[in-house]
Amino acid sequence: MSDSDRAAAPERVALGRIVRPQGLNGAVRVLPYGIAPEISARLLGQSLILRVGRPPGEERLVTLESQRWHRGVWIVELSDCATREAAEAIVGCELCLAEEDRPALGRDEYYPDQLVGLTVEDVHTGERLGEVVEIKPSAAADLLEVERSDGGRFWIPLVHAMINEVDLVSRVIRVDLPEGLIDLKAG
Repeated sequence: MSDSDRAAAPERVALGRIVRPQGLNGAVRVLPYGIAPEISARLLGQSLILRVGRPPGEERLVTLESQRWHRGVWIVELSDCATREAAEAIVGCELCLAEEDRPALGRDEYYPDQLVGLTVEDVHTGERLGEVVEIKPSAAADLLEVERSDGGRFWIPLVHAMINEVDLVSRVIRVDLPEGLIDLKAG
């Protein structure tokens, strides 16, 4: 079979990684990959993909039966996971969503993977400050990790006071940062 005859692997949106069981009834704690509580609420009752390891790892469908947030951690109950032992067996797995199943987002809402790779520029000068390389979940506000052209990195809180515009078409995030923020090293 030639490469052109093979079906393309389905696109997956990684939502977070299961880090440990929560209680005795199969709930798990998920370290979110930048997904916000208002977006996760739209996934309730939806089929998700439990992915073991990195692609092309094993995958299985699960249903998000309940969810809540506690201090920046997403606590979920999944179908076919009703005991602590079952929860322990899926620690380290990723929770994903099929690309075509993404809920539509409102204005100023973005999936983390849409922001990675975007150029960050100063809204006042047009100066290129770097490129988003990662989204780090945080209890107060998610953080954009930006890599400068010299290889150094800094964080920008994903808040309206600093993010002036996100232009997915032009692949640019225009920011208004306090003086000195880009000189603080990410770490």
